[in-house]
Amino acid sequence: MTVITRLYVIRHGETEWNRARIIQGQADSQLNDLGESQAAMTGEALKAIHFDKAFTSDLSRASKTAEIILQHHPEVILAKDQALRERFMGKLQGTKGPANPNEPSLEPKEAMLERSVGWYNREIVPYISSLAENPDGRCRNILVTSHGWLISSFFKFMITTGVLECTEDLLEASPKIPNASLSVVEYRTIGSGSEQRIGSTVVQYGDASHLTGTQILLDNADIDALKS
Repeated sequence: MTVITRLYVIRHGETEWNRARIIQGQADSQLNDLGESQAAMTGEALKAIHFDKAFTSDLSRASKTAEIILQHHPEVILAKDQALRERFMGKLQGTKGPANPNEPSLEPKEAMLERSVGWYNREIVPYISSLAENPDGRCRNILVTSHGWLISSFFKFMITTGVLECTEDLLEASPKIPNASLSVVEYRTIGSGSEQRIGSTVVQYGDASHLTGTQILLDNADIDALKS
């Protein structure tokens, strides 16, 4: 089995709204000083990785995180995409929970999932397929920065439906997606000729071990507000 691609999915660094437990959704809040430090530490941890592609939510807290990481990779073009935005929280944005989970202005979770999976099928699947069809022996690396609820929903759906393989131990070890945490998917070619297929395995999930010495929030105000 040959690893042809690694997908590095990173949640944005901390914002003041994260710290104050304010519902963000698609409100364009900024990284705070700690958030910028978290992004810089993530960039340092990944500086030896040669990124071939980079994608981010167009919201500034995610795009700024990506830009800080890519300071080590100035040749990489960063593509901003609205499909990678956090769930739209409607009238709840800028407020604190508890909140009404039936608020009509909320984006349905299914709609958030549809756009994130749609983005994956549009941008990632064809690229990986092309690498499998024309292998040259070099692993390609893709950077993606997005948001906690979108990332966790995407991974859970892709694992549940069998698109991505992941052990229960890995999911249980990182039940949350902290700010600036890292999730990694490896894609391998298995078999050859007409029998060849691509295996997709989650090898890291919600990993914040590179953020040594920083205070890490383990909650998510957007998700928690609707649980109360």
